[in-house]
Formats: sequence, C-alpha cells, structure tokens
Amino acid sequence: MLQEIFDRRSVRHYTEEPVTRDQLTEMLRAAMNAPSAKNCQEWRFVVITDRATLDRISEIHPFAKMMLQAQAAILVSCDMDLAFTDGHGYLDCGAAIENLLLEAVHQGLSTCWCGIAPMVDRISNFRMEFELPGNLVPMGIVAVGHAQQSRDRKDQYDPEKVVWWKS
Repeated sequence: MLQEIFDRRSVRHYTEEPVTRDQLTEMLRAAMNAPSAKNCQEWRFVVITDRATLDRISEIHPFAKMMLQAQAAILVSCDMDLAFTDGHGYLDCGAAIENLLLEAVHQGLSTCWCGIAPMVDRISNFRMEFELPGNLVPMGIVAVGHAQQSRDRKDQYDPEKVVWWKS
C-alpha cells in the first residue's frame, strides 16, 4: 500500500480507456467514509462523464486542461448548511477528496485534484455550470482516468519539516 501512496501523484495526461461506473462508485464510497467534524458528512458529489462537459471544465478553470483527456471527473462541494463551521467544511471535503484519490490508485486509476474554493470566480463558474444552489460551495474537482505513461516513484518525505516533540 505504501508504494501505491507514493504513486498517487497528479496525472495530467490520460488514455482513452474508459473509467467504469463501478470504479467511480468505489471512489465515492471511500470519499464518503472520510472523517468529518461532528460526523456532519456535508460533502456532495457530481460525477461527470459527458465529454462536452469535461471539455467545458477546462474553459472555466484555469488549471484544468487535463479535463480534455480525462474520462471522468468528480466535483466535490460542501453543503454549508450542514457543516459544523465553514472552516470544517473545507477540512472535511479535503479529507473526502484525499480518500477518493487513494481509492482511485487502488482501482488502477490516476487523478488530478484541482482546487476551486476559496477562489470566488471559480466558485461562481462552477455554481453556474452545474446549477448549484447557494448552500453548496464547490471545493474541488478531480480529473479521473488511466495514465498515459507510468511515472517513477517520488518519495517527498523531508525530515527537515518534522519536529519530534519530547522524544
């Protein structure tokens, strides 16, 4: 599993091999099993497999050009009416996205997470594109597909960023 975690790096070039509904469902299952403050589970998901919509995402998000090749995407939003606090909504959706990314690796898929919130223009663009009500804040969108090429393992552990307290 550790090797899989190291291999979970952002991928921006995908093959045309389809992503199955079962694979996407397992990714969503993992996301919905993430921890959330007071078990609010305020995350909401939109699964996108329509080619025209995936292409449109590359136009409304400045760093989402990989959507032109991705076979699917998952938009993660926070229902702020349910969040313990706004800040917890960001944290909880981030945990859900990380679980989603890890399950994608387990499914043999590759991903790229593109942040939306707190950028006001991006929030507005995604609300309009996906007709989201005002209580839903789009937090991020994840491109999903099969990597065009494998990548070498990269371990980013940096002991200089760690303090061992009273050890």
